[in-house]
Amino acid sequence: MVKALNQQKHANQITWLLSQARRLFAAQGVKETSMSQVAGACKVTKATLYHYFKSKEAILKKILSCRGEEITDIRKRLEGAKTLEACLYEFAKIHLESMERAENLELLKILLAETQKSRDMKRTYMEFCDQNVTQCAAEIIRRFSPKLPEKEARLAFYQFLAPLLHYTWNVKMVGPMDELIGDDETFIRRLAKIHAKALE
Repeated sequence: MVKALNQQKHANQITWLLSQARRLFAAQGVKETSMSQVAGACKVTKATLYHYFKSKEAILKKILSCRGEEITDIRKRLEGAKTLEACLYEFAKIHLESMERAENLELLKILLAETQKSRDMKRTYMEFCDQNVTQCAAEIIRRFSPKLPEKEARLAFYQFLAPLLHYTWNVKMVGPMDELIGDDETFIRRLAKIHAKALE
């Protein structure tokens, strides 16, 4: 029982450290944020922070891996979809819902800034994208189009994902686009329909 409580306390501490670091990285930039600032925001000593993470890069990688866990949960929620269009629509809906959470907007800001500055961060992000696009292509596109070669399935999923991500960036960072293309529901229904039809 004590061991379980200690493990939970450890997990809670990591979640707290990551949330404060993510907030600072999004607001200031990674290079501009010191480990001392992260420790101060977390109300821990630098030694405690270094006990959990050896560098800011290690913190960044852990933040990104937590997003990977969320994507795994998204894939589980798609299992009940009966058609490719329904599956793509549900994926887009879940994505937009996830972007309502502050931590995901902070992550988006970090990725957009840091992949331009750091070769290592760009490589980490590209590996993350490659892994998740491959998995989603296998579990979404090839589930409904099993004869489609893997490379084409990856491309098809990315062609669906790219405008969804672009739309998210515009809506969250610039503002609603209702007058231009309609509301979220209109956009994601049309997006799902177009890409599902392209694969018929």
